[in-house]
Amino acid sequence: MKVGEIMIKSISKIISILILTIVFLAIAFLLYFSFQSKKHPEKVPTIFGISPLTVLTNSMHPFIKAGDLVFIKKVDPAEVKENDVITFKETTTKFITHRVISIKKQDGHIGFVTKGDNNNVADSNLVSSDQLVGSLLLKIPKAGYFAKFVSGPIGFILLILIPATGYICLEVYERLSKPKNKKSSDII
Repeated sequence: MKVGEIMIKSISKIISILILTIVFLAIAFLLYFSFQSKKHPEKVPTIFGISPLTVLTNSMHPFIKAGDLVFIKKVDPAEVKENDVITFKETTTKFITHRVISIKKQDGHIGFVTKGDNNNVADSNLVSSDQLVGSLLLKIPKAGYFAKFVSGPIGFILLILIPATGYICLEVYERLSKPKNKKSSDII
């Protein structure tokens, strides 16, 4: 085998391991967030202060559309400014992501007037700082559909269980089919 061929094989193996690691980490995070949100629907699953949420309506269209995956960063209410997109709890299990159109301060408390970009009027209730979950950090178009699919039973089987089983079987097969290099010394 030539040196160039060995380098190409080594580089391709490193790249494939790196890609596989990234895919497994992404799936692990999706599973963690999915199971946490089902186990405790009143809490937003968070890692390092960042929460992924799937947008269900078009109230923020065209900026955020239904099916988009948004990452919300926990922030101090004093850091929120007008035009920021925030997520807040309306009820114990209902979260809303809307734009801040004005900030009200009363008796040392901060409140936010919010409105969906696609809505004609502002939201009827003032959002208190206690309701604030965080502000928009990142949005990934249509990724929410994938996250919902993976967190369901069919998605789990198709995208996690079958590939993981196949990978394990392939690794076992490769290890068992390798010829063993035993050096036997001739005894005379």
